[in-house]
Order: sequence, then structure tokens, then C-alpha cells
Amino acid sequence: MTTAPETLRAFIALPLPPDWTHALAEALCQLRRSIPAGVRWADPSGIHLTLKFLGPTDANAVPGIVKALIAQMASAPPPLLSLSGLGTFPAGRNPRVLWAGVSGDLAALQGLQQRAEAAAAGLGWPPEKRPFRPHLTLGRVRDHTPGQRRQAIAQAVANAKLPPATGWQPHTVRLYRSVLTPRGAIYTSLGEVAI
Repeated sequence: MTTAPETLRAFIALPLPPDWTHALAEALCQLRRSIPAGVRWADPSGIHLTLKFLGPTDANAVPGIVKALIAQMASAPPPLLSLSGLGTFPAGRNPRVLWAGVSGDLAALQGLQQRAEAAAAGLGWPPEKRPFRPHLTLGRVRDHTPGQRRQAIAQAVANAKLPPATGWQPHTVRLYRSVLTPRGAIYTSLGEVAI
């Protein structure tokens, strides 16, 4: 009797440097003080810059994904990036996601995202239909949060300030496993690739 292969929830992302994690932790503290309810907050140590969400993934596919990433990222120029501002998706009075922005060499960052997309597409994953909007997710507004509370959340984000952080040039792309728990997602590295 054979057992079915394990299915993982996987994605490809850039792990953040400690300076950025610290700045985002400060921003989260500030936001939590002004938004007492209605948001599921991210753990600062798990915040990352997603390049490609894979979703349910056969565990046996992991070595092939890492190999495809190695091939795609071999000659990728690493971008120089900066943290830049706070915002929400969608912008305005009915936010669902709270984020910190990324600026800098966005063309090179887009190139990394396209390489991650190509690695996944070569293994059968469908291309992402939405445009790439680089951001760092700080929290998600809970589904049953009333409209008035959502407006207050949007206003609190608009009033908050993102602490400064040094510029960052990523040199690693990582394949992550995400395990969803009642206390938030737990991320584990399944492999990393130098860029």
C-alpha cells in the first residue's frame, strides 16, 4: 500500500534583513496601539517579500522547484530596495490588507518576480493574473469587521509613520512552506537560492 505524497502550502519570497524586520516590528507596535481590534497581525519575524505564491504543492516537487529557481536566478541582478510608507489594499475606506511599501530598483525586483514566475510556470503552475505589487503584509482585516471600524483602521494607517531602515540588496530567494494555525502562519524554509 502506497501513501499519498504530502501536500505543502508553498511560496517563493525574499527573506528580509534584520534592520527591516526591526523597523516593521516598530511599525506594528504603533499600529496595534491605534487599532485595538479587527486586524489579524503578522509576526514581524515572518514578514517576507513574496515573489510567487504556489499554493498546494506536492512535497516531492520541492527539489525540482529549487533546481528551477537556481537556473532562473543564476544571472539575476539583485535590486537595491528601501522601505517606503504604509498603506492598505484596497486603498480607501474598506481595507482588507495593511502593508509596508517597497521602493528603489523596482525594475530589477520585477525581474526577480518574473524569474520566479518562469521557474514555476516551467513546472506547471499557472501564471499570476494580477500585476506584481511589491509590499510587505503587516496585517489582514478580519472578515466580519464592520464598515465604521474599517474606516478607523484606514485612518490609523494613514496617520502612522514607518520607522527608517537602511537600504537592502537581497542576495537570497527562498522557497517557503506556510502552515496556517489559529495563532498565525508558521514559515519554514524548504530551500534557498543565491542571486
